[in-house]
Amino acid sequence: MTGRPVRIAVIGAGKIAEVGHIPGFIQAGARVAALCDIHSQNLSRLAAAYQIDRTYTDWRDMLVDGEFDAVSVCTPPALHRDMVVASLEHGYATLVEKPMAPTLDDCQAMIDAADRTGKMLMVAHNQRFRAQHVFARQTLASGRLGQARRVHAVFAHGGPENWSPTGGWYFDPKLAGYGVLLDLGYHKIDLLRWLLGQEVIDARTFTATFEKPTTVDDTAVAILRFEQGTLATIAVSWAHHPDVPDSVTVSCEHGTLTVPSIPTEPVRVVEQRDTGEIVETTFRPDPSAGPGWFEMARAFVRAVRNGEASPLPGTEGKASLETVLKLYASAGL
Repeated sequence: MTGRPVRIAVIGAGKIAEVGHIPGFIQAGARVAALCDIHSQNLSRLAAAYQIDRTYTDWRDMLVDGEFDAVSVCTPPALHRDMVVASLEHGYATLVEKPMAPTLDDCQAMIDAADRTGKMLMVAHNQRFRAQHVFARQTLASGRLGQARRVHAVFAHGGPENWSPTGGWYFDPKLAGYGVLLDLGYHKIDLLRWLLGQEVIDARTFTATFEKPTTVDDTAVAILRFEQGTLATIAVSWAHHPDVPDSVTVSCEHGTLTVPSIPTEPVRVVEQRDTGEIVETTFRPDPSAGPGWFEMARAFVRAVRNGEASPLPGTEGKASLETVLKLYASAGL
């Protein structure tokens, strides 16, 4: 694809489209050619903010009209399957927001559609694209710290209603599927699978609903065992006040790596060498580096433009969901 920007149509004009996908695509040199949402107020406001000429309230009409190269699906998880499969079958490379879906069958249907059509499917696991996490993965893969033994990850905030005032669907099991473990826990499970280069072989969890008006979980603590013996704990919550912890600590054979909650703060690596000397090094992201959302969008645009394989295929989204569902099953949910 040469001579013109990649053209992308976005389904869903909610918060993740507003602050992540659309500005990320634009920064990557793409053009948002069309926008769809059932809420006309969101649709008109976002279209005006980003100068998007074509708007729709029915995503099927948008796919039929076409005149774009790719589709980004930014809707509640239970709606992903039909939208993604249809987008692929209309011939469009497709990016689907996380979590990929609430069921493994839905994930497999999207994977099958990508295989059947030969079109690229990418899952928007944005935490893999955060500069601090890229450095952490490189450090762990280098072997300098030895075997990863214990990991603790946390992601918590005051609730999705603060992040997205119109996102009441987070509390609706029919649209969200489950609660915070599928929303925030899915992030950290996928991140740990990728950081460690290991798959989860055992998973247990405790869940609770402390303050949100819903039957789904607003808080969860999970314990994971990975295939090479690494043990991990993950704590997630929609009922945490007042800050937003979003961190990972990996304790290894020869040292510890800590990724802080604040993206502009440095990653700390404390290493004990064979001589007994303790050495601390840090990595501070380039201030010009974009957030994980933007780097994820850049990877998608680049793959569409160059006809490359998916930077993060559907099989990865399905694998992370499989662990989330094992956790819920362990809690009897």
